[in-house]
Amino acid sequence: MIEKLRARKRHARLMKVATDLVRDASVISSEDAGRVTTAQVACLAFARYEMRIDDTEAADYLAAALVSRGYSSDHRPAPAV
Repeated sequence: MIEKLRARKRHARLMKVATDLVRDASVISSEDAGRVTTAQVACLAFARYEMRIDDTEAADYLAAALVSRGYSSDHRPAPAV
């Protein structure tokens, strides 16, 4: 039960990080929203919440944030098989 709550909290925090970056970039220009990088997601997650995430996890959250705000995530690299 506690693990489930921790997982939900982690997910909510990482989505907030990615969504904030996309929102802030889109204020400048709608084209800038697609220029947010996985490194920015990882750095802000560490700065706000002391959470270390890898590029794959950062890419997942960034793609989810882009899609949830109506942008395409087609330019994101496909995961390695």
